[in-house]
Amino acid sequence: MIDSGAMCEQIRERLPMKLIFFVKDDCGACKNAKEKVGFFLDKWGASEVHTETVDMSTSDGLVEAAMRAVSEIPTIILEGQDGEVARWIKKAPASEDLKVRLGV
Repeated sequence: MIDSGAMCEQIRERLPMKLIFFVKDDCGACKNAKEKVGFFLDKWGASEVHTETVDMSTSDGLVEAAMRAVSEIPTIILEGQDGEVARWIKKAPASEDLKVRLGV
């Protein structure tokens, strides 16, 4: 007999985390934060971490930012299976902090 509860837990454990970057094209700090995080994701081989970029210079981006209570750029949100895990505002995360939170 299959234990569906255990199976669901195993699937949940394998669900990828997602980093959401709230940025604007003309923001140098935003570009630097994305590059820094991308560098470390590549270095750690963390290809299972999905990334999404929200452009806050668009109306869709502003709506998404409002829904997530984001008002500063850059803001980086790390989401896991149960919602927001961490948030970094106006800066990139420290590499060790990001590594620990990603579990890599």
